[in-house]
Order: sequence, then structure tokens, then C-alpha cells
Amino acid sequence: MSTFTGIAHIAIVVRDMGASVDWYRRALGFEPVGEVRPGTVGIGHPRQIMHHADSGLVLAVHEPLERSGDMFDPSRTGLDHVSLGVSDRAALHSWARHLDDLGVPHSPVRDAGHAEFISVADPDGIAWELWATKPRQ
Repeated sequence: MSTFTGIAHIAIVVRDMGASVDWYRRALGFEPVGEVRPGTVGIGHPRQIMHHADSGLVLAVHEPLERSGDMFDPSRTGLDHVSLGVSDRAALHSWARHLDDLGVPHSPVRDAGHAEFISVADPDGIAWELWATKPRQ
């Protein structure tokens, strides 16, 4: 079996593409790439591709024409959260200041023993973490 080379992209389903694209641009630094794509014929799954220049991570923001309209719930089977790595504790504090400046609610820096992290949720409640693994001692 071959190995993975990294994450190709993360795709999320949202209730309001415009609000979500704006949030991901302001809060996490993703930029839209091109125009909204209509998606596969018959599926009705428009999407906006977004790119994070510093990390190379690609985010696909989907707003299906037929959707439930409910908020994300990490207690349901499926995705719990997405965690993005940052360099160190100082970077976490820099992110916290950035989110504070935008008025975006987030957790304090939390200690998980081997790492520290901040939790934040997008407009649909999709949970994200900014995660700094502690150096090995």
C-alpha cells in the first residue's frame, strides 16, 4: 500500500456560503479562488474553493441547494472537528489576538499535555482548533 502525501482539501457544508466565505477569509486567512462553482449537474451542490497561502491548505465551502439548514453537531457520527497546526504557543496567542480583534469568540489557550490549542467555531458551528504541539523534552 502507498502512503498519503498530505491533505488534498477539506470540504464543508454550510447554510450561507457568503457569510461562511467571509468568516473563513477574515478569521482564518483563506482567500477565494475564482468564482463559485455550480457543482456536478443534477446534484445542485455549489461550492467556493478557498486557499490559505501560507499553508497551502485548500478549503471547499459547499452550500447545497437542498440542505437541512441545521447547525453542525460534533455529537453526531461523522466529523468532530478540524485541527490546524501552528508553530508554537506564541503563535496561538497571536491567533487569539487576531480573533479578539475581529470579535470572533474562541476558547482560551488550553493545555492538552503534549500540545496547547484554541477552539473556534464558524457561523455554522463547525469546530476548528489551532494546535501547537509542544517540543519533546
